[in-house]
Amino acid sequence: MSEQKLFQVFQNKLEFDPADYLVPSEEHELTDFQKKAIESATAIMKDNIVGEVKSFGGNLKVNEEKFKELEKRANEELANEEYEDLKKELKNYVKILKELIEKTCVAIIPVKEMPWGDVLFRTVPRIVFDKKVELLDTSIAYYGEVKSLLSRSTIFGKMKGEKPLFAPIMGTIDLGGYKLDESQKEPKSQIYSYVSAIITSLDSTLTRNHLAKYQEAYQRHGDPICDFLMKDDELINSMGRITSGLESNRISSDIAVCGIAVPQNAEKTTLLLLVDEGKDPNQNSRCFEALLRFSAESCNVPSTGAPSQQPQAPGQTAPQQTGAMRTPGGQEIKVWTAEELASEAQKRMESQPDMPSWTEDELNKFATERGTGLPEGMEVWTEEDLQDLARKRQGGLDIPEWEPDTDLKECVKCGYALRPGWSKCPHCETPVGAKGEPEPTEQPSSEQSEEPKEEPEDKKEEIPSEEPAEKEED
Repeated sequence: MSEQKLFQVFQNKLEFDPADYLVPSEEHELTDFQKKAIESATAIMKDNIVGEVKSFGGNLKVNEEKFKELEKRANEELANEEYEDLKKELKNYVKILKELIEKTCVAIIPVKEMPWGDVLFRTVPRIVFDKKVELLDTSIAYYGEVKSLLSRSTIFGKMKGEKPLFAPIMGTIDLGGYKLDESQKEPKSQIYSYVSAIITSLDSTLTRNHLAKYQEAYQRHGDPICDFLMKDDELINSMGRITSGLESNRISSDIAVCGIAVPQNAEKTTLLLLVDEGKDPNQNSRCFEALLRFSAESCNVPSTGAPSQQPQAPGQTAPQQTGAMRTPGGQEIKVWTAEELASEAQKRMESQPDMPSWTEDELNKFATERGTGLPEGMEVWTEEDLQDLARKRQGGLDIPEWEPDTDLKECVKCGYALRPGWSKCPHCETPVGAKGEPEPTEQPSSEQSEEPKEEPEDKKEEIPSEEPAEKEED
């Protein structure tokens, strides 16, 4: 198993969730990092804030016992031999979790004259692993719910060498196995773990593939929501200024998704979220402006009540509807939509979270170790060995291969071989030189007599096919 995969397995075993360490700022004071982050987030909209800003921050002092229990589980897991080569970095990972908790915060900001009743801000610290463990603490996110229901989840992202674009998610969102508790009464945007799963899904291969598919297979056109949003140049320019994982060099992929709109069918609202990974002072205003334009334009999307059809690629026929299809013989065949297939794929991934994977280098190494792939001890012959074996089977005789006699012509009618000097075929009596006979490829040698001139048919003497035998002497 690769080091990257092993690191992910260790993370999953710990089941760490920053939401478990969040406490209200009214009860416990925020850290300096958390205070500064929330002040910067609210300063750009202070004239539109109506009411008290509710803020929460990760707190280790209050949750000291909970973190000690996490450290105990980590040490027990590290006792396994499989982590031997990564033990140092994994211990460092547990230490960095403390810093991540202290840099985690969220604020619920009530605003007026905005598409949302509340806009939310949060920091998005991430722990990444590339040979060593590292904490990235510059990412932020703004999000909120608009009172308009989009018919399909929509993402925004960037691809190297291409203009930014909106694309539909053709199926379900890859939440990595997260299950939302529908019984919770608070708005979905205020459920920290749910929003965390959405942010994590932006880096999912499945999510990035939706962007690539809409770019390549559909030529960036065909979905009504995306077509409407792409027509707003100010929106595209504002969204394009967001610093994604491509510009921050956090990801190695050529595709980065930094925004998403998720319909909340029960509430008849849509959750919109943008993540900015920049480090400059304008990060907050840039991200908030993009979210504001995104939210306002999403409220104006026409015909959001009925589910939109899947975009149709050029040259493709309309997708088959859900249900059953009958063959000409009357047999009923189940038909799946793209959404159903994506849902089934997600279920398989959730049921096998620890499925091993190999890098290209590992596969090449395995192939080298296997060698030819033949069982050990099996005899192998070269081409020369096979030729020697064939000669031995002939008893050591050097038997030449048969070759056709190129000096003999063939009868044009029956194919009988004709000797030089014959005027007609002895088998079917077809005259030599009849129409359709191939011309000889070689001229007769000087030693051979010249071909006699053709005489009238009635004066030709019949040439006997055999010489008369001499009489035996007494």
